[in-house]
Amino acid sequence: MKTIFKKFFLLLAVLLFCVFKSYSQNKLPINFGQLSLSDFTINSPLVSADASAVIIADYGDTKFTGNAKGWFTYVFKKQKRIKILDKRAFNLATLQILLYRNNDSQDKVEHLTAVTYNVEDGKVIEKKLNSNDIFDEKIDKNYSYKKFILPAVKEGSIIEYSYTVKSDFEFNLPAWEFQSNVCPTLWSEYNVTIPSLLSYMSFFQGDHAFFINTGSEAFQSYSIRRNRETGSLIQGQEEKLTVSTPTIIHRWVMKEVLAFNVENYISSPSNYIDKISFQLYKTYDGENYHDVANNWMKLTDDLMKREDFGLPLTEDNYWLDEILQTVVKDGENQLQTARRIYYYVQNNYTCTDHSNKYIETTLRNVVKKKSGTVGDINLLLVALLQRKYISALPVLLSTTDVGRNKPSYPLMEKLNYTICQAKINSIDYYLDATQPFLSFGKLPLNCYNGHARVISKDTTAVYFLADSIKEISLVNTLVSNTDQGMKGTYHNTMGFFESLDIKNRIARSNINGYQNGLKDAYLEDFLIDDIIVDSFQTPEGPVSVKFDFNLKSFQNSDIVYFNPLFGEALRKNPFAAAERIYPVEMPYKIEKIYTLNMEIPAGYKIEELPKSVLVKLNEYEGFYEYLINTDGNMIQMRRKLFLYKANFKSEDYQTLRDFYTYIVKKESEQIVFKKIK
Repeated sequence: MKTIFKKFFLLLAVLLFCVFKSYSQNKLPINFGQLSLSDFTINSPLVSADASAVIIADYGDTKFTGNAKGWFTYVFKKQKRIKILDKRAFNLATLQILLYRNNDSQDKVEHLTAVTYNVEDGKVIEKKLNSNDIFDEKIDKNYSYKKFILPAVKEGSIIEYSYTVKSDFEFNLPAWEFQSNVCPTLWSEYNVTIPSLLSYMSFFQGDHAFFINTGSEAFQSYSIRRNRETGSLIQGQEEKLTVSTPTIIHRWVMKEVLAFNVENYISSPSNYIDKISFQLYKTYDGENYHDVANNWMKLTDDLMKREDFGLPLTEDNYWLDEILQTVVKDGENQLQTARRIYYYVQNNYTCTDHSNKYIETTLRNVVKKKSGTVGDINLLLVALLQRKYISALPVLLSTTDVGRNKPSYPLMEKLNYTICQAKINSIDYYLDATQPFLSFGKLPLNCYNGHARVISKDTTAVYFLADSIKEISLVNTLVSNTDQGMKGTYHNTMGFFESLDIKNRIARSNINGYQNGLKDAYLEDFLIDDIIVDSFQTPEGPVSVKFDFNLKSFQNSDIVYFNPLFGEALRKNPFAAAERIYPVEMPYKIEKIYTLNMEIPAGYKIEELPKSVLVKLNEYEGFYEYLINTDGNMIQMRRKLFLYKANFKSEDYQTLRDFYTYIVKKESEQIVFKKIK
């Protein structure tokens, strides 16, 4: 520590924001801890009949204080009041506070209070949280939760809680969400006071304007203590210092914010919800500025030194050779060996936690228990591959449920998932052995979330994008005249991810249950028999469903309305909303092909036949083809639905919606058969 406390200086914290009109006279509209009967009546147009709750006020404040380590501690205070309107919102009474620790320092929670208010016999009755009902839950080496559930919550309750977090980790300045994806928010406020010794960048995302957005400067003194290292004082003796420095004060308020509408095909609300976050990028010690922004090189170095991540991969894991002797075969090439190791791990180890990227205990213990976290299992896979001299490295990524991470700088709380990269013959294979039936070289859909990072000395960035994968499905139907009436065969070869879903569904129940579900899915005049399901027990190959069927429609009716797509018709537009704020993020590109070859039923003629069409989506982004014709004896039909991209901008939404509206209408059209008399 240099002569920071002997100099006067001024460094403005860098805050990237748009300045809106200031309303500094507006104060927090409620007094926390004070409640009357009138507070149970909420008058706001945001509280609709289908709202399950309303956030009355959400208040946060972060300030800094000097600590005994020669630097600063931030003090974050949060207060929140919510009215529970019905039981769908009872989960809002379950709270967890994320806490960080590293070495000898850890976040501390103070002044935690929580109260439930109910009206009974015309009086406000309060029920306070008992301290015995607060408990801790460890996530990994660095993170844990402080958890509690508010008592006596019922429909009509108002819940209120308050707590303070003190942290020496100034790089973890708390972010703030102004919007909820559960219910509307009447008032959300965040205040931050930053000493000019610390420089932060701020990042705002969302679509709502601030009601209040003000910034000002002040001056503050901080009392700081540290152990004297050199000089006239005895080494180790505590030194007390006072720092007087300019501060930046900022206040953000949003008012009357609608709940985030989770529309179809959004990967994660956390990518778009109204939010402000911070990144410490520079500090000042009175003489020099120091760049302290986290970077991937530093993160990689730290990870490879961790006992629960990188260190086990650098050890001589000779004991794994005993396992490998029973798994691999002599004379096989590296790709064959890697496949054997991958499927061994997939078939013999059970993932107990898909959100823990670290080794929970040791690799030896993982082998002993045959189970572990996603970090346990996929890092074991890395170690096994390395023992056979296959280039294998861990990869960190963010799954879609936690939102996208930033390629520019790492946030460990976003990087929640570990997979394996195996390089064989200059080809990179990305592997996740925690998912049953997942083929070698494939990843689950929630991993296709943009930026990921190979943890190696080169710290390479890779990207897993929905636009890079394509789901292809093929359906063929044949219908013929027989002595027993109209009979047919149906054959569906599913795409990879649909196949994966079916394999897991059958594994959770049984094949008979799946077959019975197919029979129940069709109308009474469509009788299914002889169902055959192929490739549902192995990870390789798509699931194929075949069955015979009987059409009863043509037995006695004079006029028959017949949909040539059977159960494959798109009956509902997935984009029902008239307007959309956010992009459309589909899980993959699609190619759906359906063909029908059908003999005209004996004794019938075609009265009406749908017309053939070809419709393009934005010229080069997809197309829909519906071709149908007859030669008097046979009807031949082919339907194609292709999307050449998975993600669409919000401004393209109306075109996409109209495209699907047309498809739904077209696929409701029917062939009209009339009995010949």
